[in-house]
Amino acid sequence: MKNLQEEQFSNSKYIKPKRYTYIGKDNKKYTWDFIEALDSVSVFLYHTQKNSFVFVKQFRIPLWDYQKRNNLNLNEMGFSIELCSGLVDKDLSLEEIAKEECIEELGYAPKVVEKIGEFYTGFGSGVSRQFLFFAEINEDDKIGNGGGIEGEDIQAVWIKRKDFEKFSKENPIKTPLLEYAYLWFKGKN
Repeated sequence: MKNLQEEQFSNSKYIKPKRYTYIGKDNKKYTWDFIEALDSVSVFLYHTQKNSFVFVKQFRIPLWDYQKRNNLNLNEMGFSIELCSGLVDKDLSLEEIAKEECIEELGYAPKVVEKIGEFYTGFGSGVSRQFLFFAEINEDDKIGNGGGIEGEDIQAVWIKRKDFEKFSKENPIKTPLLEYAYLWFKGKN
């Protein structure tokens, strides 16, 4: 990333800052600040021919900011390894959004996505729902290069099924949902 600089903002199509005040049990007035955020979909992808999971590696400015503020000098500041994911910001079904994200980020068009579950996240900072899906893919499903859209710089991360647990221990910058999806997969297979 070049020319990374913090700016003030008042409008965003992705989040909305909110503040509520309330009277507690002790009759004192309290304030709670949080953000209203969009829901999201995530897809745990398994490539059957390569016997591998496919994740995305991308630069996340909030992660970079956190690492910088906390003096966490890592080799790749701001980069995370995640499930293929996207915001629910289109008038499409969740399954259609999940498939679209797989194409945009990795270039694969899964034929079927299976819903694993849904989760509420960010209880203290802003609640949103995350819908988790699973899809098997193979090279017949490859229809593009992926890499993301609109300023995204997404790289595919291939992890052999037998190497996931080693990968997980060696890579702390990942989401808990990635671990949960793997445990779901492991229990299913």
